[in-house]
Amino acid sequence: MNTRTSTPINAGADKSTPSGRLFFLDNGGGRVLSTNPDGSDLKTLISEGRKFPDGLAIDVAAGHIYWTNMGNFKENDGAILRSDLDGKNMITIVPPGGTFTPKQIKLEKKNGKLYWSDREGMRVMRANLDGSKIETLVDTSDGDPRPGSEVRKWCVGIAVDAEGGKFY
Repeated sequence: MNTRTSTPINAGADKSTPSGRLFFLDNGGGRVLSTNPDGSDLKTLISEGRKFPDGLAIDVAAGHIYWTNMGNFKENDGAILRSDLDGKNMITIVPPGGTFTPKQIKLEKKNGKLYWSDREGMRVMRANLDGSKIETLVDTSDGDPRPGSEVRKWCVGIAVDAEGGKFY
């Protein structure tokens, strides 16, 4: 299993949330999993198959998990999905083709935005939490066709200042 991102949930959260849980991705198996901090009670919350989830963001207050799905690296079919913390009520936030190969994702609650890097699309993008208003903030393609062959132009990570709504 190739685990990617672990995010603790605050213990003081609403009683309907699984407080103290860690959430992580199985990139090769296309799964979102959760466990207690000591590794006990491992649960598969979402099993999409081999779709290459890569970024994960947890919104405890709203009770949601957001994750990126890179799709096929040579097709423009990446997507961003959301479910409840228990894996139920899965919906597509950014549909296939709305982003090329989304990777890391950051949640910025103050302005209600999701930010992500789009590797083969060579972009940094954002959208509202419901997937509306998809925007390209940075495009490093310099007019190259997508997917780009120039590795130095790929966007593979992103950090967001949750207070100021800035990305780095």
